[in-house]
Amino acid sequence: MNKRIIIFLLVAVIAVTSFALFIKFHYFQKGTPVVFEITPGQTAGQVAYQLKKKGVIKSTTWFKIILKLSSSASDLKAGKYDLRTNMPAESVLNCIKSGQCLHLTKLTTLEGWRSEEIAEMLAEKNITDPRAFLDIVRKRQLEGYLFPSTYHFSENTPAWAVIDAMVNQYGKKVKPLFKQYPTHLTEKEVLTVASIVEREAIFHDERPKIAAVYLNRLKIGKRLEADPTVQYALGFNFRENRYWKKGLTYRDLRNPSPYNTYRHGGLPPGPIANPSYESVKAVLNPEPNFDAIYFVADNTGRHDFSRTYNEHILKKNKYKRKK
Repeated sequence: MNKRIIIFLLVAVIAVTSFALFIKFHYFQKGTPVVFEITPGQTAGQVAYQLKKKGVIKSTTWFKIILKLSSSASDLKAGKYDLRTNMPAESVLNCIKSGQCLHLTKLTTLEGWRSEEIAEMLAEKNITDPRAFLDIVRKRQLEGYLFPSTYHFSENTPAWAVIDAMVNQYGKKVKPLFKQYPTHLTEKEVLTVASIVEREAIFHDERPKIAAVYLNRLKIGKRLEADPTVQYALGFNFRENRYWKKGLTYRDLRNPSPYNTYRHGGLPPGPIANPSYESVKAVLNPEPNFDAIYFVADNTGRHDFSRTYNEHILKKNKYKRKK
């Protein structure tokens, strides 16, 4: 073969290979993650400029051409998107238009939080309007049904959509328990007791025992006298800058709220928090043959249970001396 032809072919192969590598590394190789925000009122040109500035696209001109041929500026909806550097303009546009790249914020709600605490976290993460959230929760009486879990929401999600996600999780995780463990209590009553158990218990193995205590007291017509119900009634404590006031006083225990189980017999009007799966299960399946009607914290996070008032007082004084 002619030497010149061989050289020409080698140069051609090198050129084609180089061009292919250029295309791969500059357009198709996955780059580093970029959270890109389109703000309300931005023009297509401004979006293209910012995309290039952040290294997402290589050419603003090509991006605008693709946009004009296949879409319109209205498809560039305001919001945050998860993109990468060195993306083809077509991929960027499709990603934004489809909503598949919409940036989601992680939200973890804890067991035993009241709806106001969830609303504060939603506001902090700019997920939804906390007032709209609380309005719907109160109107639909959903305290107790907002299942504690980890969720992923986009910013400015409608409050009803956030609530639906939490209630749906409750339906998936907790609802089956009611079929597994039949009870004479209503669903709301179970959640009410479970919410109190949630605020009292730290260790899972104690939940069925604490649940049994409250169910025993209900059965014999004895007031629950549960501190968390008073804390719920008191609401936000400005001195401590938190909900769930510590160190309740005798004045606190005289609060006239219907949620105060020191003043009122039976169950409070509804759940005082959003309980975990374990606390609901504990109420539906309490500790068997457990006849205690008192318990006191033992300074380790656990509790000591008693059948009689005198026994309870002795234990209470014992743990006071150990503090």
